[in-house]
Amino acid sequence: MSDPSKIEGFVNAVRGRLNRFRLVDSFFHALLAGAGVLLLISLVFILRGYAVPRAWYLALPVAILLGTGITWMIRRRNAEQAAGFADRFFGLKDAISSYWHFRNQRREGAVYSLQGETTAAQVESLDPESLTYRWPRRLLFATVALVALCTVLAFKKASPEVVEKMRVAEETAAKTEEINEHLEDVIDELEKAAEDDEELAELDPDQLREWVAELKNTENRDDAMRQYAELERKLQEAARRLDQRKNEQILAKAAEELQKAEEQEPRALGKKLAEKKYREAGEDLEKLSPEEMKPEKLSEQRKELAKLKSSAQRMAAAAKAANRSGSSSSSAAPSESGSSSESKGSKSSSGGGGESGGQGGAGGSGEGLEDQLAQLDSAVKGLDNALKNAEREMNQTGQCSAKTNGQCDSQRRAVLTQLQKLNQSLCKVGSCSKCQSRLLSMCQKLGQCQGYLCQSQCSSLSQCMGTKPGGKKAGNGSVESRRDPLADTPSSGELSQLQGTKGQGPSVSTVEAADDGDGVATRRGAAKQREFQHQLESFVHREDVPADVKEGVKEYFKQIHQSESAAQ
Repeated sequence: MSDPSKIEGFVNAVRGRLNRFRLVDSFFHALLAGAGVLLLISLVFILRGYAVPRAWYLALPVAILLGTGITWMIRRRNAEQAAGFADRFFGLKDAISSYWHFRNQRREGAVYSLQGETTAAQVESLDPESLTYRWPRRLLFATVALVALCTVLAFKKASPEVVEKMRVAEETAAKTEEINEHLEDVIDELEKAAEDDEELAELDPDQLREWVAELKNTENRDDAMRQYAELERKLQEAARRLDQRKNEQILAKAAEELQKAEEQEPRALGKKLAEKKYREAGEDLEKLSPEEMKPEKLSEQRKELAKLKSSAQRMAAAAKAANRSGSSSSSAAPSESGSSSESKGSKSSSGGGGESGGQGGAGGSGEGLEDQLAQLDSAVKGLDNALKNAEREMNQTGQCSAKTNGQCDSQRRAVLTQLQKLNQSLCKVGSCSKCQSRLLSMCQKLGQCQGYLCQSQCSSLSQCMGTKPGGKKAGNGSVESRRDPLADTPSSGELSQLQGTKGQGPSVSTVEAADDGDGVATRRGAAKQREFQHQLESFVHREDVPADVKEGVKEYFKQIHQSESAAQ
């Protein structure tokens, strides 16, 4: 009987040695493939001017190990392949392969036993260690060459243009983050500066925060400038919706008219309107509110009402004058002729009312400021007529009828209603104006932020915005040279005359720029004997009359003298 353990041990030894050889081959192939891929990646970066990232070199060993393991698992030899290789290498004429085939098919008999004994006897004298590894020289040379090239390219630095681009990208990312944080602080300051809920509602800080939250910290300067320009457009659009220019013009005209009044109250009201203290002006208007009718004090009430009547008349007249000037200017423009005619038609159909909307709205009532001033004037006149009728009736009959009292109360309520509406409109104009100025100031700060984004010399946003100016102050210097006092130069009798026309002729101007900084300038002087020639123009006569005019005047006087001498 044959001993199968000898043949199987020999095959397993050959198989293990062949698989070790395959492992080495797999390693070199993986190293060659990894070096080739790394070389291609390096060339892509180098040709674009970039340095090769170190992460690719760190990833190369991991990729080689994975490639080696996968390749070896696929290419490793099994027992049949090892038996076939041993037959070919040792010249056994497929003895081991036949034995392995018969064993797997479980064939038994004298012939198979004899074949097994013969094969075992042949294998017993063979040594698996005689199998040697043949080094792949071409593969080794190619691998070493690729690894050397990759090593050389690893020390290749980026080009100056790419370095500058990367610096700008890093700087832009840091600046955008700083700008976004600054804009959030600005919104917090605007919210704290709001005086009341109405002003806070007009400002809408939540919407501003939402716009700022949409900003991204980007490394691309163009994208950053684009998103800040979009934010600036939104802020300008929001400020334009709060524009109260027309109402401010009406109130400014009303302030001029009120300051012409003889009473103190209208003049004080006009002063506050001129100073754009609209909220305080509204409170002063409410102070002029008429009291309830008292039959025994009708004359005093009419005197008090006269102040409000004078103010209402002057403000209504100023509003109409401002509206006429605005309509004439708009109709003079050819591009707005159609819109002006439509606005005139709408005004005539509504009884002379002003523009409605964002600028003319009176606390959301849809009435224009001009309408409210006209209605206040009409209501005050109606109350004055009612009080006048009540006073006349009181003088005639000694009492006022219920109808007269009802008319006075109705007119008084109308005046109070109009005063309340006008007060709300003044508060709204003041709130919108303040919110608009704050939004425009935020736009201005945003423009400074965009300048900071484009300027590399500013190290911080506060330095660019001027809150912490940098640089050095002007230096101090002194001059030690002195001159002895000299006697006045006597007149030489020579007169110089400067001719020409003032403001005409060429001029030359230069600007000298010098570095700032601290320093001390010193100059040493020594007493020396000097000889001077003092020459000074004693008198310089300047004449602005052109030469042709002067000659004409001379000819004129000559002709006069000639005519006088001829007459004599």
